[in-house]
Formats: sequence, structure tokens, C-alpha cells
Amino acid sequence: MYRFYLNGIQNEYHMEELAREFLTNHEFEVIPVSFEPGNTLVLTDNSYLLNSNNDLDFDGIKRELYQILAEKTGTHPEWGTLTGVRPLKLAFSHYDTFQSVERTMEAMAERYLLHPSKVNLLRDILEYQLDYMERPKPDAVSLYVHIPFCPTRCSYCSFATNVAPEDEVADYFDFLLKEIKYTGTLFREEEQDVESVYIGGGTPTTLSDEQLELLVDTIRESFHLDMANIEFTVEAGRPDTISPSKLEALHRAGVNRISINPQSMSEKTLAAIGRSHSSADIRKAFEQAGEVGFEVINSDVIAGLPGENLEDFKRTLQSLVHLGANNITVHTLSVKRGSKLKEEDPEYYRKNTETVKEMLRFSEEYLEEQGFIPYYIYRQKHQMGSFENVGYCKPGAHSVYNIRIMEEKQTIIGMGAGAIGKRYFPEEDRLERIPNVGNYMIYKERFEEMLLRKNNYWGGKNGD
Repeated sequence: MYRFYLNGIQNEYHMEELAREFLTNHEFEVIPVSFEPGNTLVLTDNSYLLNSNNDLDFDGIKRELYQILAEKTGTHPEWGTLTGVRPLKLAFSHYDTFQSVERTMEAMAERYLLHPSKVNLLRDILEYQLDYMERPKPDAVSLYVHIPFCPTRCSYCSFATNVAPEDEVADYFDFLLKEIKYTGTLFREEEQDVESVYIGGGTPTTLSDEQLELLVDTIRESFHLDMANIEFTVEAGRPDTISPSKLEALHRAGVNRISINPQSMSEKTLAAIGRSHSSADIRKAFEQAGEVGFEVINSDVIAGLPGENLEDFKRTLQSLVHLGANNITVHTLSVKRGSKLKEEDPEYYRKNTETVKEMLRFSEEYLEEQGFIPYYIYRQKHQMGSFENVGYCKPGAHSVYNIRIMEEKQTIIGMGAGAIGKRYFPEEDRLERIPNVGNYMIYKERFEEMLLRKNNYWGGKNGD
């Protein structure tokens, strides 16, 4: 058991998160103390006093902890002392200070002990966003609509999603339309614009053709959207839920972007993770989407899926590029609480990390060769190797919504069970979470409360 005594730190949470990148929970303790120089403290074996002179700042203490852990374990996480979800948000904060990409990268490498590969990755993403993205306008918002249903539940999934009969889906859908109309009424009273719309899940294409078209039309009418000048994305993630008529219905309604998310092209892997489709279904879905004419087709892949080796991952990524995806998100597997994989092997995320590292290196090199550029990034807890998720795109095919949700400088209006909205206060650079309940049955039971929560996006002006 390692014991780390933190002098001058009352909130040990971030120090614990850093220690977990090296050790399991039962291998360490992090203990806040108040210790003045000159006092005597007797330390046992594997016990350490950090910030003994009480002269280090928070990041200095994290560097001291990192260096001790790296020496004792022989492990050197490439993100250094960073444990947060949004490293690019931190990079932009430094850029706003220095107004120089190179000075920003130098400061982050020094302060957070970043590996050169992560410095280069952040530099590429920062430069892409500076070149291709305007900073968010204060009067613009984005919309997120959640469809909490899937045909089956994947072994790694911990999202608010369900397998449900058609009558329950239809019942939920009626409530969702009411919430969208109510929220749109409030929105139209303000002088605001919608920059992007994202319908996610779950799997939105579990809805019927008619439901999908009605959903998009209801959003358009309720928020007075100009569909020719807005980014509108629908996750058509599961190929077994895609049909030509659904794709045509979405395109006809004005949707210009879809996601087809196979995660793997390996038949063995698809069966192992609980997918009810084949690689042939994935190819067919891409062909159908190409024929319909969507501007952007996004695909997700996951590095580190159970049983996969580097060659499996390579074949998946190469297939998606050849099929026509022009926006690809490379995820590192995260083993989250509530997933089947977490129940079966809680420490899975600590295994096979060298293979995952090779997968991520290949994705970066291969996608660059194919004309893709990294444009957004985020990290998650219990992610294999403490790595990251990176979105790559052909120039101009980035997702505005993905960028905004990660930079946290725009109000995101969330609708539907499991949707988590956020109101942004620019004068304070602060977000306020406005969540809907996750369970779709409870969402219906507490529906009036969900409507009242919508008032909080505009200051609770109509009662709370």
C-alpha cells in the first residue's frame, strides 16, 4: 500500500485520479494533511509527503506525485499529469494568454509533463480549429435530442439506452415531440440562432421512416431552422437499423450528416460485443448513404475491443476509409460502470495497453496519409492506457457540434430522456447542467417537471 500525504491540498480528487493511472484503488491512499516546515513527520515504507515545504502550486504537486509514481511503477502515462476530459479546452486557455501556438505547446509540455506525441496531437487540433472554426457566437445555441433505444445492448455500453417494444417507443416518441414543441416556443421568444442539431442515442434509426421524418420536421418548425445553413446530424449508428427509405426520409427532411458506427469490421468481434449485424451490413449501409447524397458520413471505431489485435483494427479503419467515410472518430475503449464488460472484468482497461497504443499510432499515421486531419479530442475515465478519443476529418468535414460540446462555451439545449443540456454564462465563463432523467419510463412520469426544466435555459423566466 502506497500512502501519499498531500500538504496544503484539501480536495484530493484530482490527485486520486492521477494515482489511478498507475495503481489500482486498493494499492494507494491519498491523504490531505497540514504540515509546517520544521515539524517532524515519520514516514513508513512506501509513504510520501508531497509539497513538504508548502511552496508548490496545484500543478507542481501533481508533477511531484507523477514523478514518484513513474519511478515506483516504471509507467509513464503520455498525458502526464492531465486527468481531465477536455485537454484542448486547456490548450485554448493557454492560447488565449500567449496568442501563439508554439508558446502554448511549450507551456503545456512543461507544466503537465506531456509526451511529445500528445503535444503534437494537441498542436494539430488547435491549429485546425483556429483555421476552420469561428469562436462561438454569444447568441447561438446547439440542440441535442436523445433517442434512448437500441436493437441490442453492446457489452461496453453504459449509456442511457434500452431495448424496448414498438408500442413503448411510440409512446416515448409522442412525449418527445411535445417537449420539442414546448422548448421551441420558449426559444422563439429569444433573439437566438441554432448553430447545430444532433440527434443521438441509443440508435435514432430504431425509429420508423415516418417517425424520423416527423422528428426532423418538428425540430425544424419548432425552432424555425434554416436547414440550408445549419449542421444537422443524425446517428444512424447501427447498420441493422438502416434502410434506403429511412436514409431518404432523413435527407428529404434536410439532414446533411449521418453517423454509421460499426466499431469493428470483424465478424467475431461484432458477435462478441453484442452487435446483431455483419460487416456486409456495414458495407451495404455505406452504399445506400452514398446513393442518397449525405454531405458527411461519420464513422466510429474502437481501439481495444476484446479479442482484437492490431491487424483487426487496421482492416476496420482501412475499410471505412475505402467505403467513403470522411469523418472518423477513433475511440479508445473505456470500461465504464454499468457496462457488461465492467461486470465481467473490472480491470480490463489496464490490459493490452501496448496493443492499443500501436492501434492509435497506426490510426494517426494512416488517416494522415489518407488526407484526414485531427480536429477534436476528449478523454474518459477507465480508458485503456489512459489514452484518448480523437475525431479526424477531411478538411471542412468536421462536426461543429462535437467541437462545441467539448469547448464548453455554448449553450446546448438537451431534449429527451437521458439528454444533458448545458446553459453557458459567457460573462462568467461558466456552465450550468440542465439534465433530463435518464430512464425513459420515469421521463414520461415526470414529464411536466422536464418541461419546467426547459425554462432554466433562459433564466427560469416562466417559473421553475
